[in-house]
Amino acid sequence: MEHDGERFAGTDLTEESVEGVLYRDCEFVNVRFNCAELTDVKFVGCRFTGCNFFDAVLTGCQLWECVFDRCSFSGTEVSGGDWRSTSLAGADLTTVEFRRVGMQGANLTGTRCQGAVFAEVDLANAVLDGADFTGADLRGSVLTAFDPRRVELSQCVITADQAVDIAVALNLSIR
Repeated sequence: MEHDGERFAGTDLTEESVEGVLYRDCEFVNVRFNCAELTDVKFVGCRFTGCNFFDAVLTGCQLWECVFDRCSFSGTEVSGGDWRSTSLAGADLTTVEFRRVGMQGANLTGTRCQGAVFAEVDLANAVLDGADFTGADLRGSVLTAFDPRRVELSQCVITADQAVDIAVALNLSIR
């Protein structure tokens, strides 16, 4: 099933299972994805405004060049998939779990990620200015875009290899 350029407003997808659907250049306004299970769904160039993803599970989904504005992600679990060049600027991701997700070039400017899980996430070329990852689990993720002068990283959990990446970002010489 494909949706092209459609607008979904106030739709309730609570506890729905959606699989293999393509949404291209669609707009979602105040849509409830609460406890929904989305599997292998593709969102290309879509905009989400005021949507709620409470306890939603997204497995293998692709969200390319999408924009999230004033959305709620409490308890959302994302496993696999590709969120390249997607904007989550200013979002509260404190209770979200991202595992094995491609997020190259994602805009996470000003996001609140305290305590969140970003495990094995490719954050290469992500925009992270003002993001707060205090206490987040970043193990196995690509952190080459992380500049500790612009991103809060206190108490986050990383591996030794990732510590080297951060040292390189600070232009330190490791011997």
